[in-house]
Amino acid sequence: MKATSEEISVLRQQIAVARANSPLSDTEIGDLTGVHPSQVGRICRGEFKTIGGGVVQICKALGMHMENAPLDASEENVAWRRLEASLRSLWDKTPEGADKIVRVLDTIGSLRSS
Repeated sequence: MKATSEEISVLRQQIAVARANSPLSDTEIGDLTGVHPSQVGRICRGEFKTIGGGVVQICKALGMHMENAPLDASEENVAWRRLEASLRSLWDKTPEGADKIVRVLDTIGSLRSS
């Protein structure tokens, strides 16, 4: 379901309030969500027309509940963004660190298929 202009307007106001009450910087929100900090700033200023995955992830990082929001992003896309953000927070940006995470994920995968 696509969001109406009124729903987007209300969401913009809610994001502004949540952002004002958040101790997190745009960079920290970006690290948590996988959304570039400049995009975080744009969304937090209300500069968006649809409720895409980035908007949803930022709302969640700000502690907002999005269960009933009319989303323009697929559930799979949103889930992938959450997974990607989680992986980014675990990774120390080294090849060795990436290898460790891959080994852990491969182990989890082999346990799930057993």
